[in-house]
Amino acid sequence: MRDILYGFAKRLTCMELIQYPQGNCDKKIADKIAALENTAWPQEGEETTFPSAPDTYLTSFVLMEAGAAICHVGIRKAVLSHKGEEYLAYGLSEVVTHPDYQKRGLAAQTIKQAAQFIISQQPDISIFTCAREKAGFYARGGWEAVPGACFVGGTKEKPFRSDSLNLVTMMMFLSPKSRLHREDFEHTDIIFALGEGQLW
Repeated sequence: MRDILYGFAKRLTCMELIQYPQGNCDKKIADKIAALENTAWPQEGEETTFPSAPDTYLTSFVLMEAGAAICHVGIRKAVLSHKGEEYLAYGLSEVVTHPDYQKRGLAAQTIKQAAQFIISQQPDISIFTCAREKAGFYARGGWEAVPGACFVGGTKEKPFRSDSLNLVTMMMFLSPKSRLHREDFEHTDIIFALGEGQLW
């Protein structure tokens, strides 16, 4: 994987793009990711931990500079049961760039690496939610906004609906099965039991 990332990292002076976890899941890197996330989603009165949902967390692409995480794209993985079919699903989460490094195209390049990784894993779909104003940004990365789709995370007892936050559901249809059934994801609830308070 380092060979795949080398070309991108080489173009970024003093920056290194890494894939986490690496081998022993270095806690120092996890703490740096948590510190970066705290710039976007500060947790008052409690310490930010990473990953927030280890049951579905798979890996991250992290851009580092001078020992600090400056851009992060997390990748989640789970099995989705939807309208009589099961799909291996990968999604993005906790996409954040440090305020001092925004508007430089760093997130777009890091997401490109994440998309290539997801495709290489041969899942059925990639699915996540984003703010409406970000839909075009992710569309340039290969995902598409699914009309009328509502991603319902959380739990059966406490569902967490993406439409309650006015979010858009973004998807890639990667396998023949998912492409055959793509209309099943339009204008419907996509119910994903991810754990209380969890939504990709």
